[in-house]
Amino acid sequence: MAAGVAPLEAYHAAIREAWRPPTHLTLSEWADRYFYLSPDSGVADPGQWTTLPYQKGVMDAITDPLVESVSWMKSARVGYTRIILAATGYYIHQDPCPIMLVSPTLDDAEEFSKEEIAPTLRDCKVLAAIVPEATGRDGKNTITLKRFRGGVLDLVGANSGRGFRRKGRRVVFLDEVDAYPVSAGADGDPIKLAIRRTEYFWNRKIVAGSTPLIGGLSRIEKLFLAGDQRRYYVPCTQCGEMAYLVFRREQMEGGEPAGHFMAWPKGKPEAAHFVCRECGGVIEHKDKRAIVEAGAWRAHAPFTGHASFHLWAAYSYSPNASWGQLAQEFVEANAAGREELKTFVNTALGETWVERGDAPEWERLYARRELYKAGTVPEGVLFVTIGVDVQKASLIYEVVGWGRGKESWSIDAGVLEGDTSDTSPAGPWPELAVILDRAYRTPGGIELAAQRMAVDSGAYTQTVYGWCRQFPLSRVAAIKGFDHGAALVGMPQRVDVNMGGKKLKRGYRYWPVVGPIAKAELYGWLRLPTPTDEARAAGVHEAPGYCHFPEYGEEYFKQLTGEQLEKGKWVPVPGRQNHALDCRVYARAAAMMFGLDRFKEADWRRLEVHQGVPAPAPPIVSQATPEDLPTPPVVAVAPPPTPDWAPVRPRHKHWMGPRRSSWLRGRR
Repeated sequence: MAAGVAPLEAYHAAIREAWRPPTHLTLSEWADRYFYLSPDSGVADPGQWTTLPYQKGVMDAITDPLVESVSWMKSARVGYTRIILAATGYYIHQDPCPIMLVSPTLDDAEEFSKEEIAPTLRDCKVLAAIVPEATGRDGKNTITLKRFRGGVLDLVGANSGRGFRRKGRRVVFLDEVDAYPVSAGADGDPIKLAIRRTEYFWNRKIVAGSTPLIGGLSRIEKLFLAGDQRRYYVPCTQCGEMAYLVFRREQMEGGEPAGHFMAWPKGKPEAAHFVCRECGGVIEHKDKRAIVEAGAWRAHAPFTGHASFHLWAAYSYSPNASWGQLAQEFVEANAAGREELKTFVNTALGETWVERGDAPEWERLYARRELYKAGTVPEGVLFVTIGVDVQKASLIYEVVGWGRGKESWSIDAGVLEGDTSDTSPAGPWPELAVILDRAYRTPGGIELAAQRMAVDSGAYTQTVYGWCRQFPLSRVAAIKGFDHGAALVGMPQRVDVNMGGKKLKRGYRYWPVVGPIAKAELYGWLRLPTPTDEARAAGVHEAPGYCHFPEYGEEYFKQLTGEQLEKGKWVPVPGRQNHALDCRVYARAAAMMFGLDRFKEADWRRLEVHQGVPAPAPPIVSQATPEDLPTPPVVAVAPPPTPDWAPVRPRHKHWMGPRRSSWLRGRR
C-alpha cells in the first residue's frame, strides 16, 4: 500500500502542474528570460538579451493591461528596434494574437523581415518551435506574413493602402512614423488606417516609435504630446536631486533649468559633463551608468491610457554615445551648417528641428535684385521648371531656372487672368500651354524648354486634371498640397477622374507636396548671404540654394515672404498674399520630380555639356544618388508659333499690373 502512494502523489502533482496558470511575465521579464539577439541581425553584441534600466519602463508599458497606446520619441542608439522585436516575440509566445508591424515602405518591411524578424524567429528557441520557417510555397508563411497558432504577424508598408485592407489586428507596431508618407496609396493617413484595424479589440495595443524630424510636422511629437509625456529622471551625484538630462541650459521651467544640463570647458567638448540644476555640482561621465540605474520614468501629464516617452542619446550605453562624443558631434555639426545641425538635433537629441519662424525681410530681397532681364536665362541655369497656382479668376505662375548646388534664378512670373473653370480658347488655360512650350535662351544660344510644370489641383481638382491630361506625366504634373509628410514630394497617387460622365478605370495621378517642408527650405535659402565674386569666379558655391531675382516690383517679394511659422504652423503674414510663395514651392517640387535632389556629378556634367559649358575646376562634389536612377533628358525646342485660336486681348490686370510691368519690370 505504501509503495503505491508515491506514484499516486506524483500523478496528482503532474495534474496540478498541468492545470497551473501560466506565470504572468512583463515584457522585460520575458525578454531577459527568452529573447536572444541573433548575430545575423547585425547587432554589435549578439546573445542573450539584458534589459537596460531606461528600456524597462517602455517595455513593461507595452504589456501593461492598463495601457492602450505607447509612443516613444527618441534619438538613435537607444534600442527601439530590439524592443519591437522582443515585443513581437512576447505576443507570439505568451499572448498569441493577430499582429501588424508597419514600416515606412513595403521594401522596408521586407528588409526588416529578412534582417530582423527571420533571424529572431529562428534563433529564439521558444519562437522557433512556434513559427515555421518561411518557404513561400504554400502561402501560409512568407516574408511579410508569419502564421502561428492563435495569431498572425503581418508586415506592411505605410506607402501601400492594400496592406491595411480587410484585416483585424489586435497589436499594431508603428516603426519610424516620421518617415511615413502623407498617404498610404490613395487610402489616407497610414497611422489612422493602422489604428482602424484594431477597433474591434477591447484589449488592443498600439505602439509607435520614431526619431522626430520637423517641428510642427512630426507625427511622433504629436503622439508624445498626446500621452502622459514621461521623461527619465536621474539623481545628481552630489546632492541627489532627481531631474532628467537636457542638452541646453536654456530649457527652462518656471525660471529654473528644466533638468541637469550639459556643459564643457571652452574648446574641450571631449570633457563634457552635466551640471546639477539644483546645486550646480558636476556629474561626470564615469558615473553615467550609476545614475541611469538609479533613475526612473516620471510623467509630466495625466495618464489616460496613453503612455508616451522621450529619451535621447545621453542615456545610451552605446560606446559611441559618450557625453564627450555627443558634445564633439554638436561642435562639428554646428560648424558644418544647417543640415548637419538638423541631423544632430533629430538623431542625437531626439528632438524636432524647428525652423526660425519669422519670414525673411522682403525689403532685403528687393534691394539685392539683379540686372538680368525677366524672360532671359542667366549663366548657371541648367534646366527650367514652372510652378502654377490656380485661383478662381486667374492662373499665377513662375518660371525658375536651376543650377548646381540647388542655386535658382527666377526667370519669369506673371498672372493669366480669366475664369479658370473655362477651358475653352477664351479662358486662361491656352495661354498657360503657350508658357509651357516657350523656349528660354541661354547665354550660349541654347534654347531650353521647361522640363516640368507643377500645377496646383487642390481647389479646382477636376479642371486641373482635365487640362494636365493633355500632356505627358513626365512634362506636366498635377500636385496637391499637404501639411504633413516625410518628404517634400511624395509618391504619385492615383485618383478616379470623371470624363464625360464616365469613370476612367485607371484614373489620373497627382503628386503630394508637403508645403511646410518646401517653405522651411526656401526661407533658409532666402536668408543666405550673397556669394562673393571671387567664390563664383572659382566655381565655389559658398551658399547652396541661393536664390536670384530680376528687377521685379515690391509686390512679388511681399508675396514670396507672405507666410511665417507660428507654433508649428505656417500662417499668412497680415496684409499679404502668398501666391508667389506657392508658385515657388510648386516650381521647387517640379525640380525635385525632375531629379534635382538625386543628381550626381555625371548628371550635372551632362546638362552642362548640352550647353557647351566647360568642365568646372576644381570639380564640385554633387549630392549622392542611387546608381540605377536614370537621368532625364534635356528638352530643347524652338519657340512655337502662336496658335490661331489664341485670343489677343490685354491681360494681367490683377495684382501684377500690365504684362511685363509692375514688379516684373519694376526699377530700383
